Formats: sequence, C-alpha cells, structure tokens
Amino acid sequence: MAELLAKPDTPLIAHLAEVTRLGDEIAQRLGLSERLRAKVLLACALHDLGKATNDFQEHIRGKCKIAYPHALASFPFAFVAESRLASSYDWAPTNLEATASVLTHHSPLGPTLYKGYEKPPDYHPDLPQVLREVWELLASYQLRGLPPFDEFWGSLQPFLQESLAALLDTPLPFNGEHRSLRGILQRLPTREFAQVKAVLHLADWLASAKQSQTSVLFLSGGKKTVEKHLQKFSKPCEFQRKARDASSKTDILWLRAPTGTGKTEALLSWAGDAERILYLLPTQATADAMWRRLQGIYGKEAVALTHGRASYMLRRESEEDPLDMRLFGSVFAKPITVATLDQYLLAHLHGRHWEERRTLAQRATVILDEIHAYEPYTLGLLQEALRRERPARMAMASATLPNGLLSLFPVGELIEAEESLWQRQRYRLELCDGALLDNGIKVALQFAKQGKSVLVVANTVRDAQSLYRQLREEFCWTNSNLLHARFIFRDRLSKASKVDKPESGMIFVATQIVEVSLDISYDVLVTEASPLDALVQRMGRVNRYGQKPLAPVVIFRNWSEGSQRIYGREILEWSIEILSGLPALPTDGDLAHATQCLYERVVETEEWQKELQEGQKTLDYIQRTLGCYTIDLADEEMRALFTARRGTLSVEVLPAQFVEEAYDLKEKGEGWRLPELLVPVPIYWLRQSEFFSYASDLGCIQTLLPYNADYGLQAPTDQSQVPGGVFLD
Repeated sequence: MAELLAKPDTPLIAHLAEVTRLGDEIAQRLGLSERLRAKVLLACALHDLGKATNDFQEHIRGKCKIAYPHALASFPFAFVAESRLASSYDWAPTNLEATASVLTHHSPLGPTLYKGYEKPPDYHPDLPQVLREVWELLASYQLRGLPPFDEFWGSLQPFLQESLAALLDTPLPFNGEHRSLRGILQRLPTREFAQVKAVLHLADWLASAKQSQTSVLFLSGGKKTVEKHLQKFSKPCEFQRKARDASSKTDILWLRAPTGTGKTEALLSWAGDAERILYLLPTQATADAMWRRLQGIYGKEAVALTHGRASYMLRRESEEDPLDMRLFGSVFAKPITVATLDQYLLAHLHGRHWEERRTLAQRATVILDEIHAYEPYTLGLLQEALRRERPARMAMASATLPNGLLSLFPVGELIEAEESLWQRQRYRLELCDGALLDNGIKVALQFAKQGKSVLVVANTVRDAQSLYRQLREEFCWTNSNLLHARFIFRDRLSKASKVDKPESGMIFVATQIVEVSLDISYDVLVTEASPLDALVQRMGRVNRYGQKPLAPVVIFRNWSEGSQRIYGREILEWSIEILSGLPALPTDGDLAHATQCLYERVVETEEWQKELQEGQKTLDYIQRTLGCYTIDLADEEMRALFTARRGTLSVEVLPAQFVEEAYDLKEKGEGWRLPELLVPVPIYWLRQSEFFSYASDLGCIQTLLPYNADYGLQAPTDQSQVPGGVFLD
C-alpha cells in the first residue's frame, strides 16, 4: 500500500512530526504555560490526521477533485485526546482549545461551519498504523496522562462512524447539562483558544514552506542594529538617549518630539532587543514609507507590511509573488510588521486571522506613532482593546501629543524633546480675511513667481479641483500638480513621486492627504482654516527640518460649507481663536501648546465623548457576542460594525475608461495589478445608480463618472466641470 501523504511530496507522519516540533518551539518562545503547551502538542500532532481518508489520498495524487474536509475528519482525534488528558492537566472537560484549533485550522469558527457534511468520513485502512506512530510521537514529548494507544483507539470508535458535522450541533452532557459542541467552542476562553490556534497555524505554515527554523519569526540583535544605524548621524539628541535608557525601565513610553528631530530613531532605540515590533500608523501612505525605512535598518526579510493594499505593494516591488511574506506579514508574524492601526483594531473586532494577530500582538512591542491623528470613535476602539489585552510593551508618540489624549490610555513614562528643539522657529504666520477659494491661488502665485515652492491645501476634493482649475486655466501656470484621494492608485503614486522634490516655482494643490502621508518640504504654505492640529501637520510639510529661512504660512480665516460639514463650526472657531493668540514667529513649542489647548476643549465636548464611548461599546459588544467566532461579514449588523473608522465609508470603483485595461491585465495573469486602476469614492455615491454597475467578472464596481489624470474623478453632481471629462458607454 502506498504511503499516506500530507502533501504531494511529504508523508503524513513526517509532516505531523515537523509541525509538532515547530509548535513546541514556538510555544516555548511565546512563554505559554505547560497546560497550553500540552494543548499545542495535541493540536499539532493531530491536526492533519483527517488526511488519512480514502478520498483525500486520491485527491492529493490528482485522482479526484474534491475530498472530505480533512480538518473536520481530524476533529474526533483531538476531541477524544483532549478530553482524556483533562484530569492530568486540571482543565475542565469543556476546555477544548486544541479541538477547536484542529477543527478550524482551515476555516474560521462560526455558526455554519461544516454544516451540510452529513456523511461520516471514509477513513483509510492504514489509519490505525499512522495514529499509533502519532501516539508514539506525543509520548516522546512526555505528555502527562496519555492513555495507552489501544485504549485511546477504542474510545475513538463511536465517533469514527458518525456524522461529525451533526455531532457539532448535537446536545451532549457536560457537567450535568446538555450543550452543543459548537456552543462550547464558541464560549472557550478567547485568549487561550487564540494562542493554541495561532501556534498551530504558524507551525503548519512554516512546515509547509519547508522552513525548519522558528527563529525567522522573531527579531534578534535589534538593539545593535539600531545603534549601527544611528552611527550614520551626528550625536544623538538628549531625548533619544533618554528613550534608549528607558528601554529597560518602562514597558509603556510616551514620546513627544517635534517633526524632523529623530522621533522614529528614539522609538526604535527604546524598542531595543524586542523579539517582535508592531509599528502602527494612521494611513497606508505613512505605513508604506515607514516599511521602506525600516527595511533599510533591519533588512528586507525582517520587515512586513500590512494594510488594505499591502499585497499589491509587496507584489509590485518583488519579481515573484511573495506568498509566504504576505501570509506571515498579514498576521503580524514577521519580526517587524508595519501596519495601519486599522489592522490591529480589526483583529480585536474578530476579522479573519484574529487569533494569530492578537496572540502575537500580546507579546510584541507595539509602537503607535502619530497617535494624535485618530477620531474619537477609533480611539474608543483602541482604548477598549488595550484595556482587554495590553501588549507586552507599548509606545505612543507624536509631535503634538496632547495630555487629554494620554489620559485615555495606560500611564507611561513621558519623554519630551529637549527645550532647545522646541524653541526652533520655522514659520512666519499670516492670518488673512476671506476664503482660500477666492484669493488662495493669487497669493500662491506671488510666492511662486519669486521662485518659491508653494503648497496649497484645501479641505475638500471639490475645492482642491476648483483651485487647480483656476491655476491651470485662468492663470496658465503649468509648473503645478494636484493630489487628493480621488485619483486611481497608479496616478496617486505617480503624482506623489513628482511632488516630493519640488522645483523652483512649483505650486502643489492638495487636500488633507498631505497631513500624514507625504514626506515633503516646501517653501510656503497657503491653506484654508482647519482644526489646529491639522494645521500644525500641514505646517510640517513646509520647512520640515528647519534648515531654510522662515517659511510663510498664510491661513485664510473663512472656511467653506464643506469644511464645516467635515470638522464642525465650533472646532474651526476655536482653532482660529487660539491661532490668533500665537506670535507671528511661533516656536515648535508654541504650536504644541496651542494644539494642547484645542484638544483640552474638544475632548470635553458631549459629541466627542459620545463617539469615544461608542467605539468602546462596539468592541465590547462584538467580543461578547462572538466569543471565539470570527465575524461573519454576510451578517448585515456585524458588517456595519466592522470598521476602525467612523465618518463616510468609501468603496473602490473602476472608471469606465480603464475597463479594457483591467480585462487585459486579467488575461495576462496580472489581475493582482487591478488596484492600480481603482479610485475610492464615498459609499453614498452608489445611491445614484445610473453612474455605477457591478462588473462581476472583474470583481469590482464600475463607474461612468468622468475621470482624467489631471483632476481625478468628479463627483456625480459636478460632471460638467472637469476638463476633458466625458461619459463613456
């Protein structure tokens, strides 16, 4: 009889032995208790025994297309074994974390998992021999209370002849009451289930990738690596030295330092010899930039990127499809993962692979950079997540780190940049009456004609498009560019590369997208009034490092209706009031203090507190409701709650003029490049159905709204205003 296989080139028993070895090492590196280590060993050794079925063995040899789900076929072995070891390890008969991990190692736990598989699996005649070898494998790890093989085999018999799917929903007697196994698994201790399943998955993935070393999952020598990197620069700042020294003294760091003074280096110095770093940022663009930066410090193999477009970015910068990199990176399993905060929060909202993400984040050094950038709802989610499951070490950092924000989170050691850095003066402020839309371009042109590079920032896409139209059509200024969120991704990348090193006389018109997305340094800022913290971020995009003469910052007091809808009248009024009290040549310290003043007012408002509490309540509700289930996005209520941000939700659409190119990419086997052609739009636009349709063969929404590379996509009410914009049939 042919040897039973786990994979086309791997015998089943060899695979189980390797996964068990790797799982044991990972469990020890993660510091799991002896009790959980025993469950990990059971899960790893038994997880693929369901491949010992006749149909799976034919399937693996290419003789049939469909096989009985091997995770379900493996379930009874884990269930009986875990139940038999309960008394030896003092776990309750209902503590079935290993069973749940085996059952779900290919599909998330949920209310409909495996429903419909009513027939029992057709086990292979060689199953007893393979199982005996697995039993000897488990005995070699000195598990306590392991029954003799013949006794265990006898206990299994009633389960091997039954419908395993039906067994999940059959009421069974547990501690004097009848409960279904599915219900028991849902209400397991969440953290322990997640830990066992995470280790099983990591070990299984490593073995499948032919990676024999668990060290690839952990960072080593981080402190020396950062010290070597810092040698490229001049003498470290005092606050950087303090952060380095605090590494062994505090597990929670608060860092406040002006832009361009080495905040990132201070954070990495504090992280020191951490085995895992999770670096969280507000936007995909900031995450992309930090990913490249940390790759330059720690090496490409050590640093992963995780956000909505990460798969595309990784494939774009690699000659081959980096499947392993994407898989391990997506669950925070690389030594260093750069991600958006959304990815961390969606794990706590029980998105796919929440078990691995939460388990690894618990043992990680988590850095929350630009923490000021989040709305209260997002902060509420974060606050509740940290209250329930704080990481091993955590840092929060920003140039504008308000005390009112810090009060929401666990107390840390505050390190601030030295006074001399706060005394830096980079700007010359000028508050102007009137509106940016009326006079902004004229002011910008005055500076541009002097050879200055000018950044013009509007609060809405519509106004930015209108300003750019003035610049190009009325004033015929060609040394210019426009950037906002409503460009296809390919055009956004192209535009961002063109504006990062501005030429003399360039005028760059943009929206809030520049606040935390681009590492640029212009000579002049002309901007619409906005909340003070946003204004400070915009200022950080001119004279960024303080190496140029004082940069003019022209702020128009009057704001548009769109601005008021976005920010609220009260916050805009407070911002102008505080701004009016600043000196014309403010220091970085003045700006930080002004931001503090605004934040103290804002956090006391009823609306802000309500949003914060709604974030807290949402995360609490989801975790209490789901237990160990993964969220089901087919459930309308849960889908509405599965977001880390409040405000207007967006959806990506494909402009009609790119449909033919999208099909060409698909035919050439380059469908992974489809994100290049998509543009985000507010989801409420879809109500105007005459402009949108679903292209099922491309898996995306197509739009007839006009688009061109200079102005981007136009809103449904403004089709006539984009030069060159036409409707395509």
